[in-house]
Amino acid sequence: MASSTPSVTALQKAQDITSRWADGELGAEEAQHALKSVFDHWRPAEATTDAGQVAESSLTAARIAFQDWQQRGENCEELVTQLRWILDPSKDGIADPALNVYAPQRPD
Repeated sequence: MASSTPSVTALQKAQDITSRWADGELGAEEAQHALKSVFDHWRPAEATTDAGQVAESSLTAARIAFQDWQQRGENCEELVTQLRWILDPSKDGIADPALNVYAPQRPD
């Protein structure tokens, strides 16, 4: 399991917010403010572990998508779909539960 680093923690927060937004637990404005806060407080750093590298690349891509969406002001559903995909490391074969907050845990 990955040790908790600022990037892993930020990834977990972004996954949680995006998942709750997709499920309707958070409204669009609340979710956008929460994501902006995560991205504003997260600072990329030189990752020293595989988990850290995955978190760094996922957060960097998610922040770019979020900022691009803010500039274009397009549909929220598209952003949620993009963020869920970007923030899901299982798409790259990464099964570490610390990096995959909202994906179902599969038995080994």
